[in-house]
Amino acid sequence: MKQVWKGIVSTVLATVMLLDVTATVKGDSLLHCGQLVPDNSCPWPTQYEGTSPRPTTIPALREWTAASGSFQIGSNSRILIRPDDVLGLRSDAKTFGENLEAMTGTAARVVVTQADPEPGDVLLELRSMDNEIGDEGYNLTVGAYVKIKANTATGAFYGTRTLLQLLRQYPSVPAGEARDWPRYSERGLMIDIARNYYSYDWLAERVRDMAYLKLNYLHLHFTDDQGWSIQSDQNLHSSEFLTKKQIRSLVELAESYHITVVPEIDMPGHMGWALRSHPEFQLKDANGVVFPNKIDYSIPEARQFLFSLAEEYLSLFPGQYWHMGADEFLGEAEFDNFPQLEQYAKQTNGPLATAKDGIHGLINDINALVRAQGKTLRVWNDTLTLGYTVPIDKNVNVDWWTDLNTPIPSTNPMSPQELLLEGYNVQNSSFWPTYDYNDIHTPAPPSIKGMYEIWAVQRFHGFVYFDETASAAPFSDINPAEPRNLGSAVHFWNDGNENDYTETQTAASIFPRLRVMAQKTWESAPLVTTYAEFQPIIESVGSATYGQ
Repeated sequence: MKQVWKGIVSTVLATVMLLDVTATVKGDSLLHCGQLVPDNSCPWPTQYEGTSPRPTTIPALREWTAASGSFQIGSNSRILIRPDDVLGLRSDAKTFGENLEAMTGTAARVVVTQADPEPGDVLLELRSMDNEIGDEGYNLTVGAYVKIKANTATGAFYGTRTLLQLLRQYPSVPAGEARDWPRYSERGLMIDIARNYYSYDWLAERVRDMAYLKLNYLHLHFTDDQGWSIQSDQNLHSSEFLTKKQIRSLVELAESYHITVVPEIDMPGHMGWALRSHPEFQLKDANGVVFPNKIDYSIPEARQFLFSLAEEYLSLFPGQYWHMGADEFLGEAEFDNFPQLEQYAKQTNGPLATAKDGIHGLINDINALVRAQGKTLRVWNDTLTLGYTVPIDKNVNVDWWTDLNTPIPSTNPMSPQELLLEGYNVQNSSFWPTYDYNDIHTPAPPSIKGMYEIWAVQRFHGFVYFDETASAAPFSDINPAEPRNLGSAVHFWNDGNENDYTETQTAASIFPRLRVMAQKTWESAPLVTTYAEFQPIIESVGSATYGQ
């Protein structure tokens, strides 16, 4: 996490409310709503009585029309794809079959055929001709058999996720028709695996769970002051790390579940671990004071070191994004203490350039390298401020996390609206409420109740908050229809090795937040208005462990 905020916020906040959002599991009572439910809380009645309530899914279906009849999986069930769709759908049909068997015990064969479906079959088709559902939407028809039709394989895959959720809850799925599509293109999770190691198996399980919720964006923060969790040709990695072979396997798994893996190699700040091997590159101020976690990019060899890091890892990640962090380097006034940075900026960007222009220029240099590989660069927002000679390239995507630059002395970076007016794409990575972390820290993690009940993806908020309403500072709201607001993600940070969560604790902490995030970024009308009402839905829909 952005480390410096802890000291700042603790001096600002008098109290922080943390709600107990741990779901109370009611045995198996909510897993099959056709059975007796002791508290009568089944969110999807089996008797419609002339109404058309939407099935219980996360995220909620955008449109649903009930019909008579039902669907059941049986020993003769098949997964059908048309001959024209073999190239586009065979992989997803195979994945769906594996997931279906894990959940129900039914081994449904994948069959390529033009024949009509039979009861118990699931038909996957492309070319829905429904333009409104876009590239990620789908049409779902449930009757004696199920038909999922979409414009792309991604849309068809999301239709299978809905069906899996329904089969988990209902042994006999009531008939009806759905049209469903997301509002935001980025719906995801960021994990800080630099400060705390997470195994390949744990990350693979997160991929499956994300896909179950139709989340599609996995941001891995690989490097920081406390660790380097990815294998390094330059021997920078920590004692525990993911090998490049494991990374390739994880990326391949994520691709099969329609998830983009976004790597972050943080620079030019948060480089304490890497600079232990290169103390000659550590930044020094005019008085000779060393900043061991910041690199002096005015040194030519130091810049080449940064480029070599990007070059080593770029080809390992075939997705469209590369994240260089670029956060929490220096406060505005602090640049004056580093004359070499100002000299470098003037040499590279002209006599009117300031020291801050130098870091903008460095970001643009890395951007050129990234774009030469056909990818888009991403940075955190606190570096971007107005009024400088060298703007950061407008084709760099910005993850907006704070309205205050740190460390002290602070400066207000551009607001989300200012970034949009300048031409940037943004992701809502607001500290409140998307951040999650070890709850012994101050302030406590943002309220999930507030996240569900008062937050939306067009609402941005920094780290100054007193309670679940974030009333200590105003929201920065933008137009809900803004197309360059890409979406949002849950951000799990490990702020100190001595108190990091175990894998089990981390999974439990992000579990409800991911489900709220799935609903918020899909942005269909929610099934219920309060988080208290949403918790039974979380329990009922369950997770990608399927049978558990």
